[in-house]
This record gives sequence, C-alpha cells and structure tokens, in this order.
Amino acid sequence: MKERRLTSVKSTIGALALISAIAVSGIAWAANSDALIGNWKLVSWQVVVGEEIQNPFGSSPKGYLLLTPGGRAMAMTTAGSRKPGDGVAERAALHKSMLAYSGKYRIEGSDFITTVDISWNENWNGTEQRRHYRIEGNRLFIESAPAPSILYPGKTDFRRIVWEREK
Repeated sequence: MKERRLTSVKSTIGALALISAIAVSGIAWAANSDALIGNWKLVSWQVVVGEEIQNPFGSSPKGYLLLTPGGRAMAMTTAGSRKPGDGVAERAALHKSMLAYSGKYRIEGSDFITTVDISWNENWNGTEQRRHYRIEGNRLFIESAPAPSILYPGKTDFRRIVWEREK
C-alpha cells in the first residue's frame, strides 16, 4: 500500500513538475511570447512539506521540457540514480522513478496551465494542471499551489522545480 501511494505521489509530483516546467512568468510571456518556447533541462525537483524539503527524484534528477511555438508541451523526468532491470519489480521501480506527459499549454497571468492529453500516469490524462512560474535569465522557476500531500498523508505540500534553457 505504501509503495502504491509513493508511486501515485511520484506520478503526481512528476506531472506537476512537468506542468510547472512549462510555466513562465506572465510578465515574460506578455513582453516576449518567445521567452517560453524552446528546450529546457531539469536542474532540480523538490517537494516542500512545511519546512522540510524532499528530493523525490534524488539530488541529480534528469529531465527535459520542450515547449513549441504551437502551444505543445512535452516533458520527461527521471531520477538520477536509475538502474536498468528486466524483471517485474525492477521495471516497476523504473516506472516509479520517472514521469512523462504531453499536452497543450496556455498562459493566464503568472500561471501556466497544461491540458494533459497523454501521460505515463493515466490519471493525468484529460486534466488541467495549473502552475505558477517565472523566468530569471536562462532559468524557469515553477511552483505548484499548496495541496494535500500524496506522499505525506495528513500534510500539505507543494512542488518547486527549476529548469535551465538548453544551449
């Protein structure tokens, strides 16, 4: 049960991170609609619970966020410490240590909203994911709104994700 809950939490976190990665500041978008478009490389992915910071994908996660001029977002994130495996348990562990999704995105003020149409987690398909965002230099900062934690029942958490424009 704990493993299933953790998988669901990581899936939710992953989807939120990707959606968050897509987000760019409303000011940056209004000033230059091209600011968000491009390829972004994952720098960090954190879950904040009270004063405690968790790194569900480890201290060196891997990932990319691709944002097209046509409004399509594609994201993939994995833990930095993944090990290959062919068995059922190993493949389940690999699935739990990743997230991937795609959908159309739009900007509303300083929020980035993605309508997910395909995802590694079927629960995300057809949902809208809203994230707060800002761009500072070559970095995209995304935060989710505080919500009941999937990883920590009875607590509230939010995700904090940092992306860097790929050079």
